[in-house]
Amino acid sequence: MQFTSLPKSYHVFLSETVRRIQLELEGEEGCYPLKLSLVSLPPEGGPLDYLSAEEKKKYYGFHYPRRRNSYLLGKLAAKMAVAGEQEDLAGIQIEHGILCQPLVAGSTRRVSITHCDTLGAAVDYDPRLLAGVDMELVDEKAVEAIRRITSSQEEELNNEPGTLLATPLFLTLLWTAKEAMSKVIQTGFTVPTELFEIKQCSRSGQGVISQFKNFPQFKAVSVLRNEYVYTLVLPAKAMTDATESRLLQALQGLLPESLANTAKAAER
Repeated sequence: MQFTSLPKSYHVFLSETVRRIQLELEGEEGCYPLKLSLVSLPPEGGPLDYLSAEEKKKYYGFHYPRRRNSYLLGKLAAKMAVAGEQEDLAGIQIEHGILCQPLVAGSTRRVSITHCDTLGAAVDYDPRLLAGVDMELVDEKAVEAIRRITSSQEEELNNEPGTLLATPLFLTLLWTAKEAMSKVIQTGFTVPTELFEIKQCSRSGQGVISQFKNFPQFKAVSVLRNEYVYTLVLPAKAMTDATESRLLQALQGLLPESLANTAKAAER
């Protein structure tokens, strides 16, 4: 199925399940294209034409709905991020490297993927960049677990003027920034989590720009929602202050306010 056939054949699916935006980062040394996708979980029995025969076989081979859902969200988000107007979606193969990093088979394009609950997201980025994306539910039950990998200095960041957030939301913000940074260096949390310590957070409405203690070359751009946090980590040199503002504005428009909205769309 070519991407251009989606609007005609699956108008409801595309408008209620898939969101895409394309941006150009303006940095100190040039411009860098960036494509982002956000997908909500399609309803059971929805179209699967974007999966290859092998992917469909694997999808139907999962015994548990939760595993099927996470597989579908990851594949759909990645394909929708990287797809060109004339590309056959089923022909786009998202594979994994030796450290489980996602790869676009037969292409130099780079992609980072995340999903939580009923949402999946991906970023297709210029090979000259390094990028990572993460999205996590805000869960009060997870507060103590996240606090164990949060330094006292990091917790103090939430007391600075203009930053104060509810504790579960703030800790989830830190977690997503660290997780996204771990995807940039392709280690995950197999290294000490202290490596990803956050040294500064600057809040702007429902957005936050964070900086790392040990990775000063990068910034984390986060959008806050009551139920979840979305974070994209990019090189600081790839963004001017104006670019950061435009990126935050674009992400605000991409991300739904509530997960309930995506669940209702999937039911229809």
